Amino acid sequence: MADIRPFPGIRYNAGKIDNLDSVVTQPYDKITPKMQDSYIASDPHSFVRLILPKENDPYESSARLCRQWLKDKTMVRDKKPAVYVLHEEFEQGGKKLVRKGFVAAVRVEEFAKGTVLPHEFTLSKPKADRLNMLRATQKDYEQIFMLYSDPEAAVDSVLEVSDPPDLQVTDEYHVVHKMWAVTEPKKLGVLHKAMADKVLLIADGHHRYETALGFRKEMEQESELDENAALRFKTSAFVNISDPGLVILPTHRLVYGLESLDLRSVFARLRDAFTITPVADEEAEAELGRNKDVPAFVLYAGKGKGHLIRLAEAYRIDRFFGKDKSADYRSLDVSVLHAVVLEGILGIARSKIEEHVRYERSWAETLNRVDSGENQVAFLMNPTKTEQVQTLAAKGERMPQKSTDFFPKLISGMVFMDVASGLTL
Repeated sequence: MADIRPFPGIRYNAGKIDNLDSVVTQPYDKITPKMQDSYIASDPHSFVRLILPKENDPYESSARLCRQWLKDKTMVRDKKPAVYVLHEEFEQGGKKLVRKGFVAAVRVEEFAKGTVLPHEFTLSKPKADRLNMLRATQKDYEQIFMLYSDPEAAVDSVLEVSDPPDLQVTDEYHVVHKMWAVTEPKKLGVLHKAMADKVLLIADGHHRYETALGFRKEMEQESELDENAALRFKTSAFVNISDPGLVILPTHRLVYGLESLDLRSVFARLRDAFTITPVADEEAEAELGRNKDVPAFVLYAGKGKGHLIRLAEAYRIDRFFGKDKSADYRSLDVSVLHAVVLEGILGIARSKIEEHVRYERSWAETLNRVDSGENQVAFLMNPTKTEQVQTLAAKGERMPQKSTDFFPKLISGMVFMDVASGLTL
């Protein structure tokens, strides 16, 4: 049973911040060092100073600064618990879209209970970093992105809004984020009931959810916790999986640091199950898109060295998968790439993936990062389909890390929650 609750959000004080656009940021794990410097330079109150400080002890620095901003009213706590309606307006593929959802707190449950489902594996380093941040600050700074199934849009109807937003910001990708605080007890009660029977799928933010779960377990060992303790909950943005504004982008793979990478040998092994077709650099993206209904990717080894790799004999790759992997899992582009190519042919052990594989959203930047010599080869992908994510999550099968890239990203700095010991929801 999903336990969704309002919370008293902490937000920037619009009376003290002249331009809210200048203080919000992308999620911490999407912030490059260059972006970090830009955010800090743009405004001394940038949210990056809380989620990704540059000080020697970033965790204590964040905790200290958050206390200061609350004391001097740079940030203020809402007087009433609220659910925050969230609309994100953006353009993709020449179309203007709106992704609608809401931000609330969800009780953190072990995945085995079946209320919250993951869809991909996580990396260890980000979880350790975020756990240290949570320990020091006791603040739930950033939301995760959850999907739920509601074909009739019953939940959306509860949270319809017509008034001007309480908060509106535009990020550097020209996405307009609008937020409304809903505090009416009747609406909140209807929402709680409507969401109670939902199974929730983590679309983005697996690291943060697992961090919240680890922190809760850690605190349970230290003392007896109230059943409604704030730290038993994680703030999340919830979006209907049927929402027309739900967009998934591909995440491309860059391989580096392999002592020997013989492409002729790689191609020879690939030909056992795949067709390999040379493709011009300027035509590769479109050609890959035309092969979106079968496992396929583009292998790029430099200018003029691109090849479309398309699965032709599916039964020949079965040996690369465990017997517990379903046909749906084996037909997923990213699963085929990781199990067959990265692990099976290139020999990158799953435990070493962080040492040899980088991730990039932009097609052009992926090519540049090979052309520059920074990486040895790239594998360019089609996006994972929403229905594939839902099907595999329902089966309890996790995709390889970075299998999905939901766009736009949830902006950080619009609202967050205090999870200090003694606070309850």
